Amino acid sequence: MSVDTMIKAVERWLGTGEPNAIQQWYRQRNGAAYNYNFPWCNATITRAAVEAGEYEAVCFGTDYAYTVAHAQRFKTAGQWHAGAKGIRRGDIVFFDWAGTNEIAKIDHVGIVTGVSGSHVYTIEGNTANVCARRVRTEAEIAGYGRPKYKPASSGSSTSTSTYTVKSGDTLGEIAAAHGTTVKALASLNGISDPNRIAAGKVLKLPAGASTAKKVVSLAKLTAAFKADAPKKGTPVSYAPVEYVEAALVAEGLLAAQYADGHAGTATRSAYTLLQQRYGYRGKDADGLPGMTSLKRLGKAHGFTVVA
Repeated sequence: MSVDTMIKAVERWLGTGEPNAIQQWYRQRNGAAYNYNFPWCNATITRAAVEAGEYEAVCFGTDYAYTVAHAQRFKTAGQWHAGAKGIRRGDIVFFDWAGTNEIAKIDHVGIVTGVSGSHVYTIEGNTANVCARRVRTEAEIAGYGRPKYKPASSGSSTSTSTYTVKSGDTLGEIAAAHGTTVKALASLNGISDPNRIAAGKVLKLPAGASTAKKVVSLAKLTAAFKADAPKKGTPVSYAPVEYVEAALVAEGLLAAQYADGHAGTATRSAYTLLQQRYGYRGKDADGLPGMTSLKRLGKAHGFTVVA
């Protein structure tokens, strides 16, 4: 249980629309007052905190749907920071669309997954009626609460970490994400055919495996670039598109409003500009990612590329 555990718990809900299981769960815990399609951004944070074993740290042992009350609780505990200065991964970030730092005017909440310069990367429930990754700036941020997370376990000489295979995962992606090899995973888990792995299977991770890293499959990314339409608020076909879009935003090639996980025309145009910046011309700068350019972008912005 730690910052990473909390973020993984929120990531589980990426792509969730409405009405949804988060609302139903919150309704069952808090009664008939929530018998409608209520705003569920803070309910998402509450649900993830419970799942991650960080309910006390994030929610002070209280379910929250009302963002103002949650922010005020951080302030009462001396864990509130107005604005975005010093914000970091794992912070619970609160937004005021009017641009103030006043707790009473807070409209929305999410969790910070990373920071790059003036860009704050988040996951938010109930953003355009879906749980999705977003790129925010200080102008939108009223402030943030810093939970007192439990420290990550130090690990041991034996494997105690596990990973549950999701639909579409490959062993190569899982290995790259955890700093290990396909051979090591296959051997440890008795997998005879590394090309066949069932969703739902719980894999043991080797001793010394790292915390999950951001991994982008070139094949899946290219398919998404060819297929995704820019439909904000709908589930994306390949979630790591958002890693690439966030990098393009940080490079100054894509407007933050288009970093929504949908590799639409704006994203492809931005990637064309990146290719041109890297010296590609003609058909080599068609906006479809290639291995060389994608690895270069990933090295600069913290994601690993696999085939």
